[in-house]
Amino acid sequence: MKLSGVAAGTAALGGLLSGCGGQVTNAGDGAKEGKGSAKPDNHVVLGYWGGTCEAPIYIGIEKGYFKEAGLEPEALLITSDVTALMANDELDCFELTPDKFKPMEQGLELAIIDSLHKGCIQGAASPESGIKTVEDLEGKKVAAAMGSIPQIQIASQMVLAGKDPSKVEWLTYPSAQMEAAMNAGEIDAFAQYDPWADIAVSNGATKFFSDTFDEGLKDYLCCFVGMSTKTLNARPEIGPMLSEGFAKAAEFLTNNPEEAADIIVKGGYVPVNTDAGFTRDIMLEEIKAYTWSSGDRKLIDDSFHEVWMQINRAGAMEDAPTDPEELNRYIDETLYSKMVKYQGK
Repeated sequence: MKLSGVAAGTAALGGLLSGCGGQVTNAGDGAKEGKGSAKPDNHVVLGYWGGTCEAPIYIGIEKGYFKEAGLEPEALLITSDVTALMANDELDCFELTPDKFKPMEQGLELAIIDSLHKGCIQGAASPESGIKTVEDLEGKKVAAAMGSIPQIQIASQMVLAGKDPSKVEWLTYPSAQMEAAMNAGEIDAFAQYDPWADIAVSNGATKFFSDTFDEGLKDYLCCFVGMSTKTLNARPEIGPMLSEGFAKAAEFLTNNPEEAADIIVKGGYVPVNTDAGFTRDIMLEEIKAYTWSSGDRKLIDDSFHEVWMQINRAGAMEDAPTDPEELNRYIDETLYSKMVKYQGK
């Protein structure tokens, strides 16, 4: 069966929406600049790429939760490398995905200050491929860039299942072209941050992998609240204020998904009803499927450790200690103290 494709119009969605994977997007006319004249001490720039998984940022701004916490928030549609934006004081806070873990290990001035959510990485497979789970991937062609967190998660899951990820042909495609490549038979499956797999599934693809249901993934965070350590060191009072705003936004998203979806669409944060097939209904299902979390330090600690273990299982933690006890200390003490600056209550 040939799936109904989304080749037409993907350039529009691909240009605006990268999900939470941190790919560069094109700013729309409503994007705000992080530069300008002197700002008050409580001014904070919250960056976003335009994915459902950044909903706490949108809701925190639109519902006034960051203001209630004592902040003057400014939204910034991210269109360039976050490293430069943080260094130039143009970006204070954004959704931190595990793709930033290795750069943080190597010195990126960014800190995890709170939990955000579980659930936003998925995989879609062609029905003809016979792929139902990650255990079916040996000998298949899968679009998931080597070293990306979707690829690392799948490789880790395969190792845990006794499978060999080196027997997968890993290929790299732009997110907006993955489904078309699968429909054309160039690949058997792909994995990426939302919404790409969900769009494909809405067109008949099989969801073979998900942070919402895979054992070993569903109980851990896929995304955290990230804050520039430059901002945190200069204005430490901002951290707890951000966590307070994110906590209220998480509660609202959990209890009011329909209203949250309407607020996000009305605010123009996430492009919906494009020719690429991303609709309000898909976004709403994602809001409902994710576990929104804030202020859960144990979940942060457990997830931080597990993400690094996934990276290690996938063979991407090159300088890690080989002794299990030394590895645990390196993750839980050395890396944790360097990367986590918890600001929640």
